[in-house]
Amino acid sequence: MSTKTSQIDLELEKFNRFKSIFEYAPIAIWEEDFSALNELRDEIESQKVKNIRDYLSDNKELLIRTFRQLKVLDVNKKALELYGASTKRELLDNLGKTVHRDVLRILADEFTALLNGEEYFETEFKSKSLSGKIYEVKMRLRVPPAYRKNFRRVVITFEDITQQKKRERNLHRMAQTDGLTRVLNHTTVIKRLDEEFKRATRYKKDLSCLMVDLDHFKGINDLCGHQKGDKVLQRSAELITEHVREVDVVGRYGGDEFLVILPETPVDKATIVAERLINIFNELSSSDDPGQVFSTVSVGISGIPLAKAATSKDLISIVDKAMYKAKKAGRNTSAIIKT
Repeated sequence: MSTKTSQIDLELEKFNRFKSIFEYAPIAIWEEDFSALNELRDEIESQKVKNIRDYLSDNKELLIRTFRQLKVLDVNKKALELYGASTKRELLDNLGKTVHRDVLRILADEFTALLNGEEYFETEFKSKSLSGKIYEVKMRLRVPPAYRKNFRRVVITFEDITQQKKRERNLHRMAQTDGLTRVLNHTTVIKRLDEEFKRATRYKKDLSCLMVDLDHFKGINDLCGHQKGDKVLQRSAELITEHVREVDVVGRYGGDEFLVILPETPVDKATIVAERLINIFNELSSSDDPGQVFSTVSVGISGIPLAKAATSKDLISIVDKAMYKAKKAGRNTSAIIKT
């Protein structure tokens, strides 16, 4: 066997080995030709663009045109599995079905990174299978050294992280939620109030708060036991949540106190919400059912711009005083403090 033949055989063996690794890799791999970026780079240079990201965001048609000029050279078996395609041709002929609405934002970030000379780009976004199932992926893009000037070869991997993101969201939700009542915990509801307060102040919007306190709750614990008291707290949280809007925020402020945040709601409208809650709790606490143990509520009401609160902490202090004012008035009622 000649030396030349041996070299050819070795190269062929190397090619087949790497081809096998590509095809059977445990992660979806795409090989693409991004040379259309050269035309995009020329246009950006001719326009003397200083901020590529802003320019691309403002020229969506340019983004779409460049995206359509990109060429998929090859995909592996895991990529077919990820997108629910039986063949490479089926996947390539239906690429449009895999595009999610985030695509323009992703393209702007991706193209900006490459045109700024970066060799690696990573992001997370939502994608779709050919059947329309939406899932979350992590995309990693690498430009091999030999192609960093012309972008004729780009390697992209996609990893399905749907379950991972679901677990992360669940953990995040658990960290924000009161373990007993399943509404927001004290720390989180205070943070949400601060966010809403800053938003209302900035855009000159109304913002109201209710402090809902269960009347004589200590008596329920003492007479019926803490287990029954816990059930009353749980049902109270459910009732409050059921009778406010989806945009409103409910959190457990203290032992038997709930803070309700009402964005873009003037105090007179908040009073209507408070009265609704008072009536519902009063009806339940007046039940003739001997097995029905419940509590009336005292509700403090306040909000900006009616109350002169400089910070969200000021607003909490004011609405808390309003709640105690309602208690002093005989409970099972509401009270407003305007300053």
